[in-house]
Amino acid sequence: MNTFAVEEAGAERSAGLADALQDQFGATPWWLISILLHMLFLLTAMVVIVARKPDTISEKFVLLPDKAVENRERTVEELPETATTDPDVTCELKFSNVEYNPDPEIEAELDVLKGTDGLGETGIAEFDTRIPIMGPGGDPGGRKGLPVGDPYRDRDPGRLDPDRRHALARALEWLARHQEADGHWDGEKHEGEDTDAGITGLATLAFLGAGHTETSGRYRANVSRAVGWMIREQQDDGCIGRTSRCGGLGYHHSICGMALAQAYAMSKRRPTGEAAQKAVDYSVYVHQVPYSGWRYGARETPDTSVTGWFMMQLKSAQVARLKVPAESFIGATNFLDKVTNAGDYAGRAGYQDRRQFNRTLTAVALTGRLFTRPPGENPLKDPVIRGAADYIIDDLPAWGNANEHVNFYYWYYAGVAMFQLGGDYWKKWYPAMKEPLTANQRAGGDEDGSWDPVGQWCSRGGRVYSTAMGALCLEIYIIYSPLFHR
Repeated sequence: MNTFAVEEAGAERSAGLADALQDQFGATPWWLISILLHMLFLLTAMVVIVARKPDTISEKFVLLPDKAVENRERTVEELPETATTDPDVTCELKFSNVEYNPDPEIEAELDVLKGTDGLGETGIAEFDTRIPIMGPGGDPGGRKGLPVGDPYRDRDPGRLDPDRRHALARALEWLARHQEADGHWDGEKHEGEDTDAGITGLATLAFLGAGHTETSGRYRANVSRAVGWMIREQQDDGCIGRTSRCGGLGYHHSICGMALAQAYAMSKRRPTGEAAQKAVDYSVYVHQVPYSGWRYGARETPDTSVTGWFMMQLKSAQVARLKVPAESFIGATNFLDKVTNAGDYAGRAGYQDRRQFNRTLTAVALTGRLFTRPPGENPLKDPVIRGAADYIIDDLPAWGNANEHVNFYYWYYAGVAMFQLGGDYWKKWYPAMKEPLTANQRAGGDEDGSWDPVGQWCSRGGRVYSTAMGALCLEIYIIYSPLFHR
């Protein structure tokens, strides 16, 4: 059949269709046909409008495949310029491949998480998100030093202490000199074990606590490299620290997550915020035992020590305006209640039950309780808090002739709690803590500015751990705002 034959056949089919329509509708009034055509047009327009993807939507995605939480979904704001997703299916947002090219000189990037209320999707209001955890007056990190007219200047025994400032400056200088080129700190190079993720988080917190951020401060390049390393170490599920062989995954992840949250609060850089939010999601939806606390591995029977670091991470994330479901704090305080004594031993907390109490764990539990109380209320009216505080203040920091009393971990958590309680607690604690730190800081040689790793747990983290924790002890009243006293 030639081309003309095909065209002729097509014309015959068209004519046949027209004849069929004429036979079917020829007797139908044209006004009725017009109505039917208009209805068809309107229905078609409605389908097009409904099917169109809106410019801004909220997409639901399943955070985890874990059967215990497979039905848990969260609604998040769609972030601009992220990977495209199919609106017709449930999906998982992934940021693990975000390029991170820190430039300390550029302005802070858009705060893509702006507007969240720090309570996630629950809206539970038992925990006040206004509780400041960083910086004088609730500002993130005291980045510019003491503010003019600082209301705490005359009441805090450490704010104008030149010995403290000098010791802190030397500690940060040692940390800066011993950072690896890719941004992390190597525990095995400095008398410790492979605890690189955890000690990198602690060293980063020490710089942040002194006001150095990814975009400002003398050590901004060190902070930027450290944050970049932690982002590259983060896996698709949000976990940080699986490559570190020693020290416990729960410690690594929560400390790095805390550092990312505080870094984001201070610089508002988008990659940092995305990584910090992923770390929060992992902590809450993968690692936490439902309605309870945390331990080394995901969903393991909780302990007070690891739970304390996760609480610090999540509280930092709240202050950074990240999405943190309030039930995560409710679960943590439920666990603390189970390991904390009442009655004659009120406030004394143990490791996994009340019988194992000691002062270090009591300090961790007390700090967690203080950061989940509304500000302004007098916490010392609570016999559990007063009992814990009195138990701690009876064992002030000391170095010991043979280094037998060194415990940076205890000094840090107890110092945070004593500062929050204020009054005689802090006035007694601060000078007792400052004296062994300034007297035993190394002077001269490669170790200048560091502290020897001679305390409890220092064999794991090495000199990086002891120096970062020593710096954090000296920064307590720079990082944290008093919640219950002025």
